Amino acid sequence: MRYLMLMWADADATSGDESDFQAWARFDAQVKAAGVFVLNGALAPASTGACLVQTAIAGHAIDEAVERRPFAEGRRQIQAFYIMDLPNMDAALEWANRLPTYGCVEVRELLQF
Repeated sequence: MRYLMLMWADADATSGDESDFQAWARFDAQVKAAGVFVLNGALAPASTGACLVQTAIAGHAIDEAVERRPFAEGRRQIQAFYIMDLPNMDAALEWANRLPTYGCVEVRELLQF
């Protein structure tokens, strides 16, 4: 099963120092060595141009659908993510607990259709 780990942190969080980057490099190497890595990435700050697109089954005219603002305004925002291929939620929670991140991690199973 695949699990999405969304890393939430304060919207004004800094990108970290050298020791933070080293911790990320070690974690990334561990995930890849364990064979559970699928994908990861970091998100640009919402303040740099996030857009909310209102959708419907039939769609909207694009000028009516797009709002230039973050989807979730608030103190915390999604900063980065990992997708891992793991046997169960318990394993996903163990990996999430090892993430070298500030804030919190939301763990969700990805449904496969």
